[in-house]
Amino acid sequence: PQPSTPHTPWHSTPYQALPEVYVQNASLEIAWSRVVLEEYTIAGKVIMPFITHDHEGLDINDLKDWWYVNYLIEQGDAHLPLVCQKPI
Repeated sequence: PQPSTPHTPWHSTPYQALPEVYVQNASLEIAWSRVVLEEYTIAGKVIMPFITHDHEGLDINDLKDWWYVNYLIEQGDAHLPLVCQKPI
């Protein structure tokens, strides 16, 4: 999509008319070790999206994040995925 009119800048375009945007949220990253060791990146040249919805992409980096996720779970605003396999 383009802005409402050719003369409308992106920042003045209604939200509904803006293109859909995806961001990296670190919920799932898989890379070959050679990509990291040889190319010094976890992204590589071929990227496949893993789309998360709502709170699926919550990223825990510190104690504050942990408390926030626990709060969301306790309130029923987020849930942990069901894992059917027992740990080995």
